Amino acid sequence: MSAPVAADDAQAAGAVPVWLERLRAGRTDESLFLVPGLEADPGELKGVVAALTGPQQVYAVAPLAPDAEHRNIAEHRDIAEHRDIEQMAELMVTAIRAVQPAGPYRLGGYSFGALIALEMAQQLRAAGEAVDTLFLVEAVFDERYWPRGIWLRALLRRTGRQLWRIARMNPVRAAGELRLRGVRLVQRVLRRNADADDPLRAGMQGETEMGTRAYAAIGRYRPRFYDGSMTLVASSVDRHFGCDTVRLWNGYARHLDIARVDGDHLTVMQEPESAAAVARVIDHRLALARKEWTGLRPMPGLARPMILTTMRWFSAARLAHALAEAGFAVSACRPRAHALELVDGLTADCRLHRLWRLRSLVAAIREASPDIILPDDERALALLRRLHRRVRTADAAMAALVARSLGDVDSWPSIASRTGLAKAAQNLTVPAPATDVVGTADALTRWVGEHGLPIVLKTDGSWGGRGVAVVRDGTELRDAWRTISNPPRLARGLKRLLVNFEAGPLSAWLRRAHPVVNAQKFVEGREAIVTVACVDGAVQALVCLEVAQESEAKGPAAVVRVIEHSGMAQAAGQLVARFGLTGFCGFDFMLTGTGEAYLLELNPRVTPTAYLLVEGDHRRSRTIALFPAGLVPGAEAGTAVAGVPDIPVRAPSLIRFGEQMAMRKHRATARMARRLKQRLSPARY
Repeated sequence: MSAPVAADDAQAAGAVPVWLERLRAGRTDESLFLVPGLEADPGELKGVVAALTGPQQVYAVAPLAPDAEHRNIAEHRDIAEHRDIEQMAELMVTAIRAVQPAGPYRLGGYSFGALIALEMAQQLRAAGEAVDTLFLVEAVFDERYWPRGIWLRALLRRTGRQLWRIARMNPVRAAGELRLRGVRLVQRVLRRNADADDPLRAGMQGETEMGTRAYAAIGRYRPRFYDGSMTLVASSVDRHFGCDTVRLWNGYARHLDIARVDGDHLTVMQEPESAAAVARVIDHRLALARKEWTGLRPMPGLARPMILTTMRWFSAARLAHALAEAGFAVSACRPRAHALELVDGLTADCRLHRLWRLRSLVAAIREASPDIILPDDERALALLRRLHRRVRTADAAMAALVARSLGDVDSWPSIASRTGLAKAAQNLTVPAPATDVVGTADALTRWVGEHGLPIVLKTDGSWGGRGVAVVRDGTELRDAWRTISNPPRLARGLKRLLVNFEAGPLSAWLRRAHPVVNAQKFVEGREAIVTVACVDGAVQALVCLEVAQESEAKGPAAVVRVIEHSGMAQAAGQLVARFGLTGFCGFDFMLTGTGEAYLLELNPRVTPTAYLLVEGDHRRSRTIALFPAGLVPGAEAGTAVAGVPDIPVRAPSLIRFGEQMAMRKHRATARMARRLKQRLSPARY
């Protein structure tokens, strides 16, 4: 359909004509209606439409024809009667109903068109129709309705830019420009609380009649609260408005989903890369709304998660971004300079104070009101357990929240102990290597005499290969025991205190506290992972992965491959139910040559692959190069070690942050430090 469609004469006498054009063929039961910007030119949508990959058909709908030829259709109509956004939207709703009589509707718009799309959604919902998705690309309303603080900062910022520009002109031209800008500045200040039409916008001239009318209409439109979900696509560069336009929309929707795209207000639709990024956002949000979506969705008990992290791991930000995209109300409690601060759409972003962690965590919980807390690392787990001990009698509600976040309270000793986990697995007939706590070197010698070599020594509470040593020869046994069972060194304790503000290692050195050491029978095979999302002991989503490549020797996975393994999946489900787990967790297995899976470890926290469950792409044999661990050092940005680079393409700020992490990791000094660390550390399993 590529002709102008006028609204029915009986319903809209004297109406402005509506231009409706199909830009892309697709599923007739899934139509997306997009409204172009100021000049009502459907051509500015074609870059985005061409980059779409979903099955939907796409229409451009505009309040006026894009050129003089089509504008002649309305020569006999009184255009002035339909000069407001509300009236334009009413006519456009009538037009799209000629194509799609009933909802759910999918709407979007760019710039001025975004305001029309919002008003169309309001009117459709008021008429009892469902609006499935609403996209506002670079939507900005009149500055009279901006929050006062944002308006004032934007005014000062734009004034500073103008003064800098004027200072570089010749004196005569600078005087004229200064006079003009001064008058406009006074007008802006005076009209801040005025109810009259904006004299600045009224005088603005567009390239077409529609552009001029659009400027005037913006000044008369004040957005209302939208009782639904909207996706706000905002540019990453502010060159026009003096503020982050995302902040203007806080509180205007029941759920606001934010996506950033590289570019500014104009180039975001003009540049091919930016237009493709907008298309990716639209494709993803439309896919989320389809019934066949395989990713995780908000559910009772897992709808308002708070991510708690004490480390600066990228995985926390990747998961938060995926959850926010999927409609979860995500909050965070984090240290400073964390990638989480780059994630848009967090309901609360709270600092975890280095010295007063418990106090800051309690304040964060009260501010965010989460229904579940997702620990991102072992220190976060320990912090939550400390908090539970502190509040279990003083604050029953907070204690219940923490307890639910960590699983069955009675199971905590088994969850925290490698030996306890192995015993629990064996009781459930889940294959697990022989594992026991060994308290002395003599006890270790006796255990080896009973089970033989090779073995693995592991301390409770360690992670990432720390506190782990593999022993293949009896002559190494005593040295390995001495290294792994001793308290932390004084130098390490001081470093952690002064640099990381962690008193635990120094306290352990002062108390001469020895870690709990477990001896585990070594299992030869291939490393595998099961990543699980669960609620109250019931698995909601699960993916089995084989480790194809590690980021470093015996370090975290860099490349994983999706596999199907009923044994691992069943074992994970049994243990989730046994421990009553909620949130995300990971199970480490070893696959033998016969395909049998032996359980090695449980990580009752967020793991680097947790976001895969939210995004939902679990095709068998899909090989995934995790970001940024899978980036090739020194190669072109975005190049992965192997497999499909799993770059967060809809989060440009996270991409830049991850690339910087990868560059720092692979600098010569970092490589030297890692080699030195490997020489000073025992062999790891």
